[in-house]
Amino acid sequence: MSLRDLSVLYLLAGLACAVAVYRASRDRGDARRRAALSAALCVPLWPIWAPVALTAGRGAASDRPDGGAGTAAARVQGALREGVSACAGTSFEALLSREAAARIEAEVARAAARHAELDALLRQGGFDEAAAAARVAEIERGGAGGRALATAHLHLENIRRLRAMRDRDARALEELADLVQALRTQLVLARFAGSSVEGVGGIVSEVWARVEGLGAAIDAHGGAGSEGPIAT
Repeated sequence: MSLRDLSVLYLLAGLACAVAVYRASRDRGDARRRAALSAALCVPLWPIWAPVALTAGRGAASDRPDGGAGTAAARVQGALREGVSACAGTSFEALLSREAAARIEAEVARAAARHAELDALLRQGGFDEAAAAARVAEIERGGAGGRALATAHLHLENIRRLRAMRDRDARALEELADLVQALRTQLVLARFAGSSVEGVGGIVSEVWARVEGLGAAIDAHGGAGSEGPIAT
């Protein structure tokens, strides 16, 4: 196969990737100009840029405001209330009192609020990971280096750190929701089957450990802020 044939195949692959990236960008709500820019980068740089752009598209499509964290917080609240009702007037009441449930709900609400704030922030144009990665690729392609490239890399890294914080909060809330729902069913079972307090106590301890972890993460990062100062 000649060099010309290889060039044609490379161009065709780039065009195919450009079409896929453009469609993915438009599906997740990107502006037409931004989607076109991302697609255009795929023609000469498809081996590097296509995986970045398509991965960013899948992440954006799956991360909806409060779609995960808000639902998880509501699951925690509902399961806690059912759990409190199940153990009211029984020997388990001391394990999950109304006061304890209220403290857990308050901590979960703080975590969900931080997640929502981070999520809204990352949907703003200045925090677009795909655009930031495209800027890095553009500077590298142009042969520029030094301060401009360092600044572009820093901006991209900051966005990725913020996304990681948001996603970590969402996972923590989902895991806590599953655990609290398991606690609820354990309390209901204990009430009607006469199970011992020991089995319930272990789940309660795990719930409190998760709740304290949520609170510590928020306090350590100053609410919805970043993991320490982020240079600009």
